[in-house]
Amino acid sequence: MMRDIRVRAGLPALLVSLTLATAHAAPAAGPLPPNYKPALDTAEGGLWRSFDEFEKEVRVSPLLVKDEALNAYVRKIVCDLAGPHCPSLRVYVVNDATSNALCAPNGMILVWTGLLLRAQNEAELAFVLGHEISHYIKRHSLLNFERTRRSAGFLTVLNVATAGLASIGTLIAVGALASYSRDQEREADTDGFELAVAKGYDPRQGALFWENVSAEEDANPKRAKPSTYMASHPATKERLETLNKRAAEIESQTHANVVGADSHRAAIRAYRSTWMDAELNRGEYGESIVMIAQQLKAEADSGELHYFLGEAYRRRNGDGDLGNATASYQAAIVAADTPIAAYRGLGLVALKSGQKDAAREAFARYLSLAPEANDRAMIQFYLVGVGETQP
Repeated sequence: MMRDIRVRAGLPALLVSLTLATAHAAPAAGPLPPNYKPALDTAEGGLWRSFDEFEKEVRVSPLLVKDEALNAYVRKIVCDLAGPHCPSLRVYVVNDATSNALCAPNGMILVWTGLLLRAQNEAELAFVLGHEISHYIKRHSLLNFERTRRSAGFLTVLNVATAGLASIGTLIAVGALASYSRDQEREADTDGFELAVAKGYDPRQGALFWENVSAEEDANPKRAKPSTYMASHPATKERLETLNKRAAEIESQTHANVVGADSHRAAIRAYRSTWMDAELNRGEYGESIVMIAQQLKAEADSGELHYFLGEAYRRRNGDGDLGNATASYQAAIVAADTPIAAYRGLGLVALKSGQKDAAREAFARYLSLAPEANDRAMIQFYLVGVGETQP
């Protein structure tokens, strides 16, 4: 699911690896055997070596989430899916709000926090990770590299690298190392589905994840066409039809029913608020509203989710959004887990709507609950503006 990452890489070793890779043998046929490592003087060895260099930078990147429990949670899912390939895979959680995952040809797996935020349960996450692991096992990156290095695309990779722009995202975007063909995406969908179901995950959850992703993207008026990454995937309608058909077929043949909503929420609970802030900071409020509304279907009494839905409406500030924001903040305030910031949001909406009494009441309540708030001076200024003489 590669779209973008901002991890820098070492250029000299990358250039050497990619250049040497053009001079040696074609890839071995068939899927990767467990514990496999390619010979260094082959195209596959050169490709692995380039990603080994990337991985050195990834390990020390400030973008990594190093929480042991969270990483153990993701790694357990990966290892359960990968089976005998588990020892060859390394998992890194990347602090980035976009919804992505990548399994590189050398066994490096990157999982974006935006994906962990969007997956509503462990099963949805497992279907995505199974898809990426299947790309790895089937050597799809190598097959694409073999194709690309005989084309102008390979020269583009080298030009970008020598220009000093060799982020993982840039190289993959221009070098097509993970921009798989539609047939490869179909194969990864099929194989990843089978990996997840074999481990007991509810077969319906794979399609549900992609339905939610599709709904998000449909809500963004700026998405006139799919991203470069998504353009290589089967059309969403085709993908959903295939996954739903296979789920219907297999439900009568398997007792797989693991969803894991509670375990997933427990794993990300400490981070969800921070990740929601990052999601809103992307500025794609239509997508955020759809995503949060989807999660509220399963957690209707979550004050945290109601608060962030209110924030998304308030920041977008389109027709009807202030009213929707008010309703969301009010729902957050009556929830058991009321975020104190919901009162600030309610005050800001009331202020913008010219409702001075409501703004004054909400702001005063916010400061009484958070007397040491970082934005206390700003809220006091607003209180003076709405007629409060003793903020």
